[in-house]
Amino acid sequence: MSVTPEARPSRSRVLAAAAVLVATVATISIAIKLALRLPGVPYNVEELFLDNASALVIFSFAILWLGCGAMMLAHWLAQSRYPYFVLPLGAFIIAMVSRTLLKYSVTYESLNDILGSSTLFQSITIDKSWGEFWSRSAAHLPSLVEFLERRVRYTALYSLLVVTLTLILVPIVIAREHRKVNLLSMLALAASAFIWLWLSKMVVIDGANTDNLIELIADRSLFGLHGEVFLYAIAVLMAGNVALLLCAGDGRLGWIGALVGSVLAVPVGWWLLNAGLEPHVHKYGLVFTGAQFLLGPDRQHTLSEHVLFLRWAVVQTGIVGVMFIGAWIGNHFVVAKRHRAIFVIAVIGAVLAEAVWRTIWDIRGGF
Repeated sequence: MSVTPEARPSRSRVLAAAAVLVATVATISIAIKLALRLPGVPYNVEELFLDNASALVIFSFAILWLGCGAMMLAHWLAQSRYPYFVLPLGAFIIAMVSRTLLKYSVTYESLNDILGSSTLFQSITIDKSWGEFWSRSAAHLPSLVEFLERRVRYTALYSLLVVTLTLILVPIVIAREHRKVNLLSMLALAASAFIWLWLSKMVVIDGANTDNLIELIADRSLFGLHGEVFLYAIAVLMAGNVALLLCAGDGRLGWIGALVGSVLAVPVGWWLLNAGLEPHVHKYGLVFTGAQFLLGPDRQHTLSEHVLFLRWAVVQTGIVGVMFIGAWIGNHFVVAKRHRAIFVIAVIGAVLAEAVWRTIWDIRGGF
C-alpha cells in the first residue's frame, strides 16, 4: 500500500524537519558538553562517551532516533496488511540503527554495564546448555556467538521502550491518515507486541547477567509485585506523554493541557522509579538506594531526596522531550514504500555482512 497524499511529505515539511533536526542535534550536543562540566555529575555519565569530537553529535542522533524510529515504524505498521509480522522485523531494524549510532559515540564498557558481559558462548560450549551438537559447532566461532548475543540483548532492551512507544503512536497515525481500522489485524498486532515484549523481558530481566540490573531492581515491591512492573510502567508513562504532546494541536485543551499533563507525569515517574528500585543496595561495604546509584555522583556521596527528585525531573523531561521531537521529525520524514525497502535491505545487509566477516575472522583464528 502506498503512502496517502496527506502523509506524503512535501518539500517544505522535509526542509522544516531537517532544520529542526540540525538545531536539535546542536542543542543536545552543547547541553551535554556543558552538563559534563557541572559538579556532581554521576560517574557513569562522565565515563559514557568516547573521547572524540563527533561522539556527542552521533549520540544526539541516537537519542533522537528513539522517537524518530518509533514513528517511522508506526507508519509502517499502519500501512501494512500484516503489521503483526512487520513488528518484530521493524523492532530489530530500528534497534540495529540505534546500536550502530551508540557504537561510535559511547564506550564499550558503558554498553557492557547495561547489557552485561557475553556469557552465551560459555553456556553453549562448556555448560552444554544447547546440547552436544551446538557445543561442538559453536566452539570454533566465539566471536560470532558473541556477535549474535549482544545484538539480541540490545534489541530486547531497546524494544521495551521503543515498541511501547510505537504501539501508542499507531492509533495516532491511523487517525491522522483517516485509515480504516481492521480490528482483527490490530488485535493480532497487540498479541505480537505482547509476545515480543515478553521475550524481551525474559532476555533483559530473567536472563540478566549484569549486577546493574540484578541488584538494582526490587525483588518484591509494592502490592507484592516485582520491581520490573513499575519500571516498565515508566516506559508506558513516557510514551503516553509523548503521544499527549503530539496530539496537543488536535484537541481542545491544546498545548496547555499537554504541558500540565507533562508536569504531573514527573512525580508519577518518580514514584514508579522508587517503587521499582531496591531501597537498600548493599555493595562494597556501602548501603545506598537504587535511585542514589542511578542519579547520584557516586556511591560515597549521597544526595538528598529533593535533589534526586530534581535530577529525575530533568531526566524524565529530557527523555520525553527528545522522543517527542524525534517523533515529530520522523512524522515529517515519512518515506515512500520503495525508499523504505531500500532502508530495510541496507540495514539487514550490513548486519549480515558483519556476521559473515566475524565468521571468516573466527575461522582464520582472528581476535
